[in-house]
Amino acid sequence: MKDDINIIIALNNEYITNHIKETYGDSVYEYDISSKEDVIEILSKNVKQYTIITKDNLEGQLDTHMYIKQMKLASPNTKIIYIVEELSAEYKQFLFANEVFNIIEAKELTMENLDESMHQDKSVIYKSKNEVVTNNEMKESQVLPKKLIAIYGTSGAGKSYFSSILAESITRDIGISVALLDMDVQNPSVDIYNNISINLNGLSSIIDEMDSKKEMNEILDKYMICDKNNKKLWYMTNNSSIFDIQNKYSNSYYERIYNSVNLRYDYTIIDLPSTPFLDVVPYTLLNATDIFFVLNPNYISIRQAIKYLELITKLWDVPKEKINIIINKKQKNSLENIQVKSLINGYRIAGEIIQNDNMDVYINSPLYNKNCIINQNKIYESLGIKSLDGNQKSSFNGMKMYHMLKKKIEVNNAN
Repeated sequence: MKDDINIIIALNNEYITNHIKETYGDSVYEYDISSKEDVIEILSKNVKQYTIITKDNLEGQLDTHMYIKQMKLASPNTKIIYIVEELSAEYKQFLFANEVFNIIEAKELTMENLDESMHQDKSVIYKSKNEVVTNNEMKESQVLPKKLIAIYGTSGAGKSYFSSILAESITRDIGISVALLDMDVQNPSVDIYNNISINLNGLSSIIDEMDSKKEMNEILDKYMICDKNNKKLWYMTNNSSIFDIQNKYSNSYYERIYNSVNLRYDYTIIDLPSTPFLDVVPYTLLNATDIFFVLNPNYISIRQAIKYLELITKLWDVPKEKINIIINKKQKNSLENIQVKSLINGYRIAGEIIQNDNMDVYINSPLYNKNCIINQNKIYESLGIKSLDGNQKSSFNGMKMYHMLKKKIEVNNAN
């Protein structure tokens, strides 16, 4: 433990207090604080940087939300290790929004987990059917780092389609929260694929409100859209004009949006335009933790992919190992994966999606519950997520009933 870090314990728990004092010695505050109000008073009267170990059901008059807000107000840089009775999706979202990342559910509290949280900046430890699910019930909980995942690729390859599949699949199989941001100014279509008929100008409205100096949490509350059937899945739509994105938008906006969204959700997925000549593309690719490059298994798409990949890695210095290839629209006459891999000079192929003859029918008519067969194991492994049991292929049921498509297209064309 570093000498300049001081520990406060506010648990009313003699066993844990003794364990922490035995481990960290003089770095630990003398007393185990017994009430929320006393914690706030101590933090407000000291200028030191603390790590505080506390719990949401500590005695006191403050409710759980106000307790967190008062601690952050009294000492903004304090690291909070927070033990909660039960961690719902909404509760976790609130804690992340207030920069509380070290969370342990009471039923999962062990000295090992507590020690782990002491040495990590972000460590959510819980095991709950409602929160972490793999193959209907995970055998052991996963502690997953936050990720900013960029979806890029050739024109017409199906980036938005794959983005929607990936977002829905992760929330369903892994049980973590995901935000899907539509940053494709050329052809925004996340709203169409996911049956969203409100806030079509999400990105431009967010940036306008940022210019008016509004607080980012307030802005996100207003413009992030929750999926109708999945409370862990959230969207930011986009119908910005190319003029705005070329002449008004800048990396400073993207940085604030990405950072704020990243605080709220476990994974942030960015659907990008195909052209590399918009600032949002290099900025996002350089700051992404993972990149999925979508292409089609034909010579035209691959020739374009080779040019883009060379630009990404040689001009922008994006590490090649960060890039995973997704082959979309695979059919019987397509190039084989080994041919694709050879042509693109050995990039890792993380997954393939079989061409569905009914895809145009889905986009152009009210067809419900469109399935897509995709092997998620390799994709999850590329993200550092444990595979599903067995080498199964999962049927993706994330596409919802289409409605108001004509209105959406008319709005898009108007801009």
